[in-house]
Amino acid sequence: MTHIVSTALLGQVVNSGLTPPDPTTIENYGHLIIQALVALVTIWATVRKALQKPEEVVKVPVELVPVERTGNDGASNGHDGK
Repeated sequence: MTHIVSTALLGQVVNSGLTPPDPTTIENYGHLIIQALVALVTIWATVRKALQKPEEVVKVPVELVPVERTGNDGASNGHDGK
């Protein structure tokens, strides 16, 4: 009798373990995997940006900087007169 009961219990455990999960569970696991991947990529990009060497600043003489000329002595009110 013990053998029959233990075999039945073992069969139930194996049977429930081998049944595929429902589609909602699969979708939830998919969302979790995608969120984990996005988090890893975000962390990797943040660390990479933090460890990046700063760009070299090139100093240019003021004479070479292009200046936009306006018609009212250099003052601009944000309107272009049209």
